[in-house]
Amino acid sequence: MVSVDSSIAFLIYVTAVSSAAAGVTEACKSVIPFLATDYEPKEDCWEDVNHAARLTHYKRFFNLLISVVSAGVIFGLIGLDPALILTGAEVVYVDDSWEVGTWLWGIVAVFGSPFFASVLKIMESFKQNASHNQPPNRPRRKVTGPRE
Repeated sequence: MVSVDSSIAFLIYVTAVSSAAAGVTEACKSVIPFLATDYEPKEDCWEDVNHAARLTHYKRFFNLLISVVSAGVIFGLIGLDPALILTGAEVVYVDDSWEVGTWLWGIVAVFGSPFFASVLKIMESFKQNASHNQPPNRPRRKVTGPRE
């Protein structure tokens, strides 16, 4: 069953793998110059502008591809299934961690990382507020406008 704790554990795991994949991509950028180069047109003509845009799109594609592959490899090496973490299963390790589902979690982790990071902050603050069991903050004195 999905609980707040299992959701937080899932989000932490997926965002950690996404951050690790981003680190691998940055390391690849330092080794492969094509991945870190900013392309600008040589002259102000359509051919040069289109060529620079095409090279920029190739660069973005390969950066995302490296991130997805490295996230899939990280999921495969660790051998944990994020879906089992989310549902709160007792055993979250999988027998065959190199199946297609592992690679799909790599795609989810890379493309969903900003969303997962935001949801993680919301869930942690919700858990913190719920654990205190305090009523919401209320003003201590009444505020009124000037009377005329």
